[in-house]
Amino acid sequence: VPSKDGKNFKELHIHIMNIKGWLRGIHHHCSKERMQNYLDEYHFRYNRRSNMDTIFDVLIRKMVNYK
Repeated sequence: VPSKDGKNFKELHIHIMNIKGWLRGIHHHCSKERMQNYLDEYHFRYNRRSNMDTIFDVLIRKMVNYK
């Protein structure tokens, strides 16, 4: 199905544009050999964007709440 400038697949178009912007902003050179790693990192960050706690914060919270 033709894209029509992203109008018929709006969510997919937004997701692709976010990936492109992230790659351009973070990784100035993307090799084909590491592209899957870049996409894995992007999706890891994207899926956890609402939970911005760092590992350190989680560790401290668990230590404080431990009986």
